[in-house]
Amino acid sequence: MWTFAVKKLTFSKKQLVPLLFAPNKANLEFLVKLVKEGKLKTTIDSKHPLIKAEDAWSRSIDGHATGKIIVEP
Repeated sequence: MWTFAVKKLTFSKKQLVPLLFAPNKANLEFLVKLVKEGKLKTTIDSKHPLIKAEDAWSRSIDGHATGKIIVEP
């Protein structure tokens, strides 16, 4: 039900599952396990060199990013 509501709010066809954790050892070990099993994936929208940080900021502000925006040194 929650995922359906999130899809409707974000107008996304992707399956979105909220993941909220308090930073403690047990939770971090669980996250590592999910990553190793390939069950936790991060979507990267775009990568920008530091000199183009303004472009990354614009991408973030316009609200059309579909994942993380990375600024590389």
